[in-house]
Amino acid sequence: MSRLRRWRLAPQHEGGAALAAALGVSPLIGQLLANRGIGDAEIATTFLGSRLDQHLRSPMLFRDMARASERLVDALGRGERIGIYGDYDVDGVSGSALLVRFLRSVGANPEPVVHIPHRLKEGYGLGPVGIERLAAAGARVMITVDCGAVAHQEIALANERGMDVIVCDHHQVAETRPPALAVINPIEPDAGFPFSGLCGTGVAFYLALGTRMRLRERGGPVPDMRRLLDLVALGTLADLVPVVEENRVLVKYGLRELATSDHPGITALKRVAGVSHLNSSAVGFRLAPRLNAGGRLADATRSLDLLTAIDVGEADRLAMVLDEENRARQVIEREMMDEAVAQVEAAGGVGERRGLVIASPEFHPGVVGIVASRLVERYYRPTVVIAAEDGGMGRGSGRSIAGVDLYAALAACRDLLERFGGHRMAAGLSIRLERVPELAARFDAEIAARTAPEDFVPQVGVDCELPLRAVDGGCLADLARLEPFGTGNHEPLFLSRNVRVRDRRIVGEHHLKLVLEQDGRTIQAIGFGMSDFSVATGDQVDVLYGVMANEWNGNISAELRLRDLRPAGAG
Repeated sequence: MSRLRRWRLAPQHEGGAALAAALGVSPLIGQLLANRGIGDAEIATTFLGSRLDQHLRSPMLFRDMARASERLVDALGRGERIGIYGDYDVDGVSGSALLVRFLRSVGANPEPVVHIPHRLKEGYGLGPVGIERLAAAGARVMITVDCGAVAHQEIALANERGMDVIVCDHHQVAETRPPALAVINPIEPDAGFPFSGLCGTGVAFYLALGTRMRLRERGGPVPDMRRLLDLVALGTLADLVPVVEENRVLVKYGLRELATSDHPGITALKRVAGVSHLNSSAVGFRLAPRLNAGGRLADATRSLDLLTAIDVGEADRLAMVLDEENRARQVIEREMMDEAVAQVEAAGGVGERRGLVIASPEFHPGVVGIVASRLVERYYRPTVVIAAEDGGMGRGSGRSIAGVDLYAALAACRDLLERFGGHRMAAGLSIRLERVPELAARFDAEIAARTAPEDFVPQVGVDCELPLRAVDGGCLADLARLEPFGTGNHEPLFLSRNVRVRDRRIVGEHHLKLVLEQDGRTIQAIGFGMSDFSVATGDQVDVLYGVMANEWNGNISAELRLRDLRPAGAG
């Protein structure tokens, strides 16, 4: 019935009850805070009541912020063109759009010029094509967004073309700084900013915030920065950075801005995505994939144009194009997934393999990362998916599992690779196709040498055990106080034991819909993608679930979002 998973129930902290009493909140909130390592009442108060006007640190803590903001204010005053070079994912596009909207609001003239590289033609990061384009457009300042931390040669080229460079990035840095006028990167050892978890859009927001402070000192325009937080929420949640400290505040207020925004692009995006209730899941599963679709299959500039659109009709048109591209991406993803699974099963399944490398000329290079993630979900093995390209080359993307350093495993195979980069959980690479079989063997061996058999049984962390009668409106209200959820503040997961299945059906082909009953309390439950679970009406089961609000005819009720289930008492 259950997929092979270990359910790991969090210890019930005595400190949770004490914290709840000190804060005057429910025992459930106290327990959930304790599970997240928040045991101090003062810290918990800030966590629950984080405020935009109290809990953001000054942008001037960045050691280069004064220099960067001064240069932008000078450029605005002199009428110099400002160029923006952003990455093609949601973070890079959102951050680029944020700077465009900010610069417009402070009267930038001429209009900022933006370059977003084409994933397939230019690849990731700064490149000469974009730099030359910005220089030809007359840019005297170039701001990078979500890239540039190690682009020494490219930044030197921009300098040669007469552009001062301000780097806004959050990726790993080299031993030496690039030759930029200013580097705003919270991950630098001496960045000066105490929180290292900002995404590229968050860094761009701080640059805009610092520039606004400088403008205010000079008596210039001071736009309402809250209007830009919709873009910060998009970039932060899509990039899976920790939703704690500054990010928690920015996302909390950014989701409110997303919900109420009348910006043409945001309004159109929500409409085509069918989003009415704005939360972290809506961004991650509905909005972000559509913004990413342009960069995966074609040109991410369309996503940028949508987020900076002024005309309602143009925004509607762009949103529909991105929605169509997202549908096309879904078809490609399903076809690639079918091909990848067929390859694994044709080789006898996972068996004793510890790492998977799968390649095909039928794979689309813009979708390999998504398929790698899906294969990790299915087989729970570190996985690299490679798309064959012209000239005997392959472009791949890898994803890992908890406890396995994907970057280190690939580094041990670096002699087989043309290029690679990334971190513990995700990486990209290029390789000559004739070397793929050797990479598959070496990668498997490297993973096996770094792991034990139990590492390949996924664990599911459970916050606490609840009776179904406790899942009600009060529970929904408690969970709402802990939002926004995301990396570092996961959506709570609960366990209910010995629950009877009153009704079972399949909806939408792949989703399991149940009516569950325990001690006279019945409740609806939905298991997305769980149609293969062999559970029948009348079964007694233990269930793992999150709690979500279900709105119908204006009434809101609690519903279970199933994560796993198994026969009662089996674990």
